[in-house]
Amino acid sequence: MLKPNFCKTFEDYDKNVFLPYIDYQLKTCSRVDVVWDEYREDSLKASTRGKRGKGIRRRVHADSAIPGNWESFFSHS
Repeated sequence: MLKPNFCKTFEDYDKNVFLPYIDYQLKTCSRVDVVWDEYREDSLKASTRGKRGKGIRRRVHADSAIPGNWESFFSHS
């Protein structure tokens, strides 16, 4: 997990942590695949997720503040 350190927003995190890490990885390989997961309303995944409970939802934008509880932001039970 790439910790945000002193980043205030997701844009800061992108520029100062995430993209430099990807650039570093590209020095030792020819390809890096980055995959995001998306829960579409009409998908089986969304249905299964809905049955597990709601939890806290957060829409992430460039100017959104980095959550203080970074580890639990990504937690998966």
